[in-house]
Amino acid sequence: MGLLSDPSLSTHNKLVDNLAKHVRKVCYALYTAGVVWFFCLALPEFNHGTYLSENALSPGLVYPEIRIDANRLAAQLLEELQRERKDHQSTTPHAWIAAKFNEFGLETHTHNYTLRYPFGGGKEFHGKNIYGILRAPRIGSTEGIVFSAPYRVPSSVHVDITPSVPLLLAFADFARRKNYWAKDLIFLVTEQEQLGMQAWLEAYHDGDKESDNSDAYLRAGNLPARAGSLQAALNIEVQDLEVDYVDVKIEGLNGKLPNLDMFNLVQRIMAREGVTSGYKQSPRKKRRSSLSNFEQNLRQMLSMLSTQSSGVPNGNHGLFHRYRIDALTITASKRMTNANVKGNPNSAAVPLLKAIEGIARSLNNLLERFHQSFFFYVIVNNDRYISIGDYMPALIALVACTFIKAYLTWSTLNTTVPAPGSDKAKPAAETVKLALPYGSVLIFLTVALLIGYCGNVLPLQQCFLELPLTAAPLTAAILTGLTLMGLLLPFVVILPAGGLELLHIGLLLIYGCALIVIGLLNFSLGFFVAVISVPLMIALNTNTSNNSMRNLTRAWTLLLNPLFVIYIIVLVMSFYQFPELTMQELLLRAATASMDAATFALIDSVIYGNWLYFVICTIFLPLWIICWTLAIAKRRENQIPQAKLKQN
Repeated sequence: MGLLSDPSLSTHNKLVDNLAKHVRKVCYALYTAGVVWFFCLALPEFNHGTYLSENALSPGLVYPEIRIDANRLAAQLLEELQRERKDHQSTTPHAWIAAKFNEFGLETHTHNYTLRYPFGGGKEFHGKNIYGILRAPRIGSTEGIVFSAPYRVPSSVHVDITPSVPLLLAFADFARRKNYWAKDLIFLVTEQEQLGMQAWLEAYHDGDKESDNSDAYLRAGNLPARAGSLQAALNIEVQDLEVDYVDVKIEGLNGKLPNLDMFNLVQRIMAREGVTSGYKQSPRKKRRSSLSNFEQNLRQMLSMLSTQSSGVPNGNHGLFHRYRIDALTITASKRMTNANVKGNPNSAAVPLLKAIEGIARSLNNLLERFHQSFFFYVIVNNDRYISIGDYMPALIALVACTFIKAYLTWSTLNTTVPAPGSDKAKPAAETVKLALPYGSVLIFLTVALLIGYCGNVLPLQQCFLELPLTAAPLTAAILTGLTLMGLLLPFVVILPAGGLELLHIGLLLIYGCALIVIGLLNFSLGFFVAVISVPLMIALNTNTSNNSMRNLTRAWTLLLNPLFVIYIIVLVMSFYQFPELTMQELLLRAATASMDAATFALIDSVIYGNWLYFVICTIFLPLWIICWTLAIAKRRENQIPQAKLKQN
């Protein structure tokens, strides 16, 4: 017992005291190291060349069998579909698509679904998907591959991708004539963009489950027929049969990515067929750049992280990832001129069809799901990547600042004062142990978390939906009101002495753990949040007497309010997209777009399962409230409640 009570074993030692004196320097050094490490990843010495880890993908690289007659069929089907579109300006020609599937000998089915719009007052939208199944002739229906193409009506605001459906049908006709398929091939045509794909996937995997979905916003229904367990999926978006280049899209829901082997497979097969392709591929004119390799690689990395951080998939493929199905989208852009077309223009779509055939044959040869290559990576350029083992140290260095500061703050926390009437020179055994207000701090943390939780659930409560407000103003008003509550909370709730220091330690620990978890699930979001907020965590100090530093910290905290950060991001994007607007018009447009962004994030959360809105409300908003409390409050120097004197 003597060892356990030996005051010489206290955490107050010279090393801790010296580190505590220079805690900001240590933390800023780690912060700088993390940012520098990330920038170094753009150098060839810090990244790796791509390669195929799965040897079973090799059959797709053999000599293709598809011929020019498939191109003629695609052109013929495109002409027929264009005539059908004249009679279906705002609807999908389901009958024509289903008739073609039947004509090609596929097992054709229709899938109906219903969307109950959250802010529509009970208003419902109905949709229909058409899909055909080519059963594997060599094996039972145990596994399947999906080839999908979204259909966009003529009145759609998105880019016209009408040739996608004829190209899908032409490949289906070719695949039907072959007998080497070891997996079921599903040819799917969806409508209403990602909504149709989400409904089909829910019906495919959860349609047989007996559950009451009357309160569900998306009623996926059931499918009349299924194939085997889905192994992979390829989404096709083609603007014209004459292709200039192919953009390979990989970002999925909540920042998930397909296995790197699938991306490498598409790249190699496209290169074999002479099709220019790549991640975030751009037209030839834009590809001419005077930037160095380092600058191009860094720009590519930041571009990928910015797309991935939102958690919004940039194609229908992104919804497959939540079901552990590797998928990506190939977006073929229209050739603006025929000057570079070699040979017969009537065979313009043959290279793309051959590439799809090669991808299908490679996926058909898989013996198991993709597993050998990376699921967490960053694309540097089309043939180089960064694995999770290389980029995570950058985030760890940033987050380590918070844990180090939390430990040093706790270790140097003055938890003892002289006993009443005692001499300071007397041994530590005659001091009074201070009682830290754990209960008060826990209650404060609970209140902050409840404010954030209310932002997640209140906009969808019936009492708020009955208010005479549209979706965007309603969501913005609720979030603004909760933010004002967070602003006023430090003036209403006063923590006892020692509470601010304890709250500061709790903030650092919660913040660090949250960023580590978010970074593992979505590195892009975690890294960006760490870059802009870790300096504030380092600068926060409840004991400082420097008024200028306190005012700077308060201003910095206000600027990092989640709503204000969203507004700034939207404002910058609006500035680049609408440079002709005046400043006043730009500010108003950004405010409207910010409200819409918050509403869309909420809708994505309840329909697709995007957790960005949940993270902002439940994690970032409470953390900001705690930061604001620490920045605005002053340390109390009053008498601290004392515990009983230690008895020796």
